[in-house]
Amino acid sequence: MAAIRTDFGQGGANLAPGGASGTPDLATTLRDIADDLATFKAQFNSLRTAYQATLAKLDADAGVTDTNYAATNPGPVAVGTLLTTKV
Repeated sequence: MAAIRTDFGQGGANLAPGGASGTPDLATTLRDIADDLATFKAQFNSLRTAYQATLAKLDADAGVTDTNYAATNPGPVAVGTLLTTKV
C-alpha cells in the first residue's frame, strides 16, 4: 500500500525509479492507483448488475400485487482494500 504524502513529487521527491528519491516511487504509486480503480470498476459493475436485475423484477411485476422485492436484494457489496491513502 502506497501512502501518498501531500508533498509527493515536490522538489523531485519520489519521482526517480526504484525509490532512489524516496518511497513510494511514482511507478509503484501509479500501479496501486490502477489496482484501486480496477477494484472500484468491479464493484460498480456488480452494483449495476444488481440494480438492473431489480428493475427487471419490478417490470415483470407491473400491475401485480406481489411486492416482495427483498429476494432481489444482493446484500452488501464486498469492499476492497485500498492500496493508496492520502497522508
